[in-house]
Amino acid sequence: MSTTDPAQPNDHRAITEHFILGTAGHIDHGKTLLVEALTGTNTDRLPEEKRRGMTIELGFAELVIGNICFGVVDVPGHERFVRTMVAGASGIDLALIIVAADDSVMPQTREHVDILNLLGIRHAVVAVTKIDLVDDEMVELVVEEVKELLAGTALAAAPICPVSAVSGAGVDELRQTITTTAASLQPRPSARPFRMDVDRVFTVPGRGTVVTGSALRGSVEVGETLEVWPAAATCRVRTLQTHGAEHNSLGRGQRCAINVSNVDRANIQRGSELVTPGYLQPSPMIDVRLRCLPSCGRPLKSASIIRLGIGTVELPVRVVLLDGASRLDPGETAFAQFRSGTPLTTTYRQPFIIRDETAVRTIGGGFVLRPVARRKRRRLESELESLQILESGAPIDRVEQVLRAAGFIPVSDLQVCARAGVELDTIPKIIAQLKDEKRWIRMKGTDVFAVPQAADDLAQRLRAWLERYHRGHPELPGRHVDSVLGWLERMTNRPLAKSLFETFVESKTLKLIGKFACLPAFAPELSNADEKLLAEMVEEIRAGGFQPPALEAIKNAPKGDRKRMERLATLAVALGELIQVAPKLYLHAEVERDLRKRVTQMIGQHGGVSVSLVRETLDSSRKYVIPFMEYLDRIGFTKRLDDLRILADTPSENEQS
Repeated sequence: MSTTDPAQPNDHRAITEHFILGTAGHIDHGKTLLVEALTGTNTDRLPEEKRRGMTIELGFAELVIGNICFGVVDVPGHERFVRTMVAGASGIDLALIIVAADDSVMPQTREHVDILNLLGIRHAVVAVTKIDLVDDEMVELVVEEVKELLAGTALAAAPICPVSAVSGAGVDELRQTITTTAASLQPRPSARPFRMDVDRVFTVPGRGTVVTGSALRGSVEVGETLEVWPAAATCRVRTLQTHGAEHNSLGRGQRCAINVSNVDRANIQRGSELVTPGYLQPSPMIDVRLRCLPSCGRPLKSASIIRLGIGTVELPVRVVLLDGASRLDPGETAFAQFRSGTPLTTTYRQPFIIRDETAVRTIGGGFVLRPVARRKRRRLESELESLQILESGAPIDRVEQVLRAAGFIPVSDLQVCARAGVELDTIPKIIAQLKDEKRWIRMKGTDVFAVPQAADDLAQRLRAWLERYHRGHPELPGRHVDSVLGWLERMTNRPLAKSLFETFVESKTLKLIGKFACLPAFAPELSNADEKLLAEMVEEIRAGGFQPPALEAIKNAPKGDRKRMERLATLAVALGELIQVAPKLYLHAEVERDLRKRVTQMIGQHGGVSVSLVRETLDSSRKYVIPFMEYLDRIGFTKRLDDLRILADTPSENEQS
């Protein structure tokens, strides 16, 4: 199940550092031949590659120099295989840029350098190959053209080594230069969590599914359980290899071949990820810092479809600029949101590239700021400020923004690690400091902690939600209290929703009108005709006493417009003028109070009352009295004992005994 077939095994006992070395450059500039000269391994393994003399798929080899082991990823140079090149370039620590002396800088050389730069790769070595085919003057000219190409990029200081993979000239010097450059590399985090982008999947008879990739961070051990994204599946690690040698554990900077079990082969493919369970969370939207290449040629329009290359996956997304602009000009940067039909699993500061919709050319790139995002509902200034803090803020400030975005939903330390770019062992200390500084507080009456601004953000969303309702229903008193509580429960949870509702009422974010909630500045808008009809309705129901008229029986009730009458009755209930005792039966508030008074007196005189007694006393009919008594039972004023009603706070004989 090895990822390569090295000519000779290396002694790994003295190795102390592991890095990924990736090639880049135009087709036919000698990348694969140079890798073979450095490692002894021909990375072209497919018959078609050997027949055509052209790299089509990613190739892998091992290069050990002193105490450093490089996992070499050889990428194709043809323009048709840029997607494959990006998959191989994601996760490399050191780039080996290859330019042929007889061709000099070519189109794919430029595009590959752009991609390396966009992916945040800051260390490279340039090999000017095929020097055996040209004179010294030509080599010097190509070296100058390479320097000009790299000027103004993060790779401008890359050393340049003229070599010939055929004669061996300069190969030893190249090895030494690679080692010297590697000394300035910063090792990736070796502590949990583990993460690996899958770049190859195959089946080994008798062993099952094997996946390969470059370990981006952390380490993995035999027997460990990993999550598979985006399939949302889990797998078990049966065995681990790197370059043909078995190990009990592998980690960051190493090429990994992982034999997995307990997972359907269809759930793993190039673009999948293997991670520590609980680390990543899929999201259809991510917020990013986006840069449009100066060579793009034309502006990138907001809401356009592009191809996103991130990790080892490429897929279509819609790009939305977050500063309100309609376009991003070549050479400019902006905050943006990517919206995808396929949920994305990303981490803070993860780099990416974008290509045009037909994937013909690279047009830009950037890095992720918010791996789990949502459509923007807060004030634009607040959103941009939050993204600015995520981009350049201190770790504690980034964690605060992650907690704020999560609102009242608990976030695990693993998720904070992924979304804020802080290591697991630092998170408890950061949380403790946030509590000390009152930036992470317990919500009133609950055990839930949240950033104080989370309540402000939720209030802003609640206001927008109610404003939309008021615009659509200006004649109604607002939303029913139960509806508002239900909305708050969906945003948070049941105990917290009640506490927040009370807080919003106290702070005058909400105003109560009877059993309805509305914005403080809102007042139901009625036409003159509706105001007159409402007044007539309330007066006729009051005059009806204990035999109130139905809504459609009101003197001037419009025929066939039952909903209009129900809307007016709802408003009267909210204003406290009417009481709804049954779906189609209303009492005037004064009459309802008189009902309670009389029933209390009757129970005091007789110890309990029947429907017949109440009917006779009120001089009404069963049509009305039965709903009256059921209403009093429902609101907890009375309770039923066989055929009698007593006051709800009166103990029964059984309770007394």
